Amino acid sequence: MGFVAAAYLVGLLAERGWDRRIGATAAAMVLGNLVIYTIGALWLATFVGGLAQAVKLGVVPFIPGDVLKIVAAALLLPGGWKLLGMRG
Repeated sequence: MGFVAAAYLVGLLAERGWDRRIGATAAAMVLGNLVIYTIGALWLATFVGGLAQAVKLGVVPFIPGDVLKIVAAALLLPGGWKLLGMRG
């Protein structure tokens, strides 16, 4: 469910031009990840004995990789739009 909600949110932001500038692109992706982390951690908490444990097991290990992906995508996506001549 978190991925569906995040895709909807990030899609709305992209439609509003948040995918055209590096900072806005990164912000949209961070917001999407926060939605995924929140919904995922709340669900995981029901199985691992609480929210703190869920964050420890289901959020923290994924932050470094997600940061790298956000940086890479935020740097590449606006440049891709420029190359396609679709600058908003």
